[in-house]
Amino acid sequence: MLSWIDPFLLPLHHLIDATAAWLPMSVVIVLLTVLVRLLMHPLNRATYRATLHRQRIAPMVAQVRTQHGKNPERLQRELLELHQREGVSPVAGCLPALVQLPVFGIVYRLFAAPQIAGTANALLHHTLMGVPMTAHAASAGAGLPVFLALIAVSLLVAYLTMRQTRAHLIAPAEGVEPRQVEIVQTMNKVVPWMSFGSVFAVVVMPLGTGLYLVTSALWTLLERYAVRRTVTV
Repeated sequence: MLSWIDPFLLPLHHLIDATAAWLPMSVVIVLLTVLVRLLMHPLNRATYRATLHRQRIAPMVAQVRTQHGKNPERLQRELLELHQREGVSPVAGCLPALVQLPVFGIVYRLFAAPQIAGTANALLHHTLMGVPMTAHAASAGAGLPVFLALIAVSLLVAYLTMRQTRAHLIAPAEGVEPRQVEIVQTMNKVVPWMSFGSVFAVVVMPLGTGLYLVTSALWTLLERYAVRRTVTV
């Protein structure tokens, strides 16, 4: 399904394979993850700054909803004008997730596809403590302890991320319609638990992809802490 990206993946495949000749593949994956997240860091800082701006204008948004709630067309127009006037994008928070999805697809293919652009996938021969990077937890056999250790780390990171998310949930603004309050409250209950989705992915994905996910989740946890302490509006 992702074979169409193989021509673009081949140079990266060769680079990772060459680097793994003098560094363990696990270290290469961690370094690759850190490089990707460093490139995305300015975007994440901008996203958090946009979140602070949305919190700032939340009372104004509530006022507009109260004034024009019975006229959907007028409401949408007024909300758009408000966001433009205040320089706030209503969709800024979605961008980092959208960027990470193709990156995840690339990493998954690198450690799952038998061939990359018609060339044998050399990354399939690399191991972590004797466990192939392509192995899955269900079929790891003697390598199951490696997966259990990775899952344990993933669970810890997911738990800390859940607590971090809960500590920074945004309460519904005053004046918001009851239906909107209900939606926000429901989201505030669900969103913190989404961090455990990475644990499920580690269980079902190849070892190499799981290592990428755990490293990325840990980076996200630390990055959010740092960004919240340094970014202001």
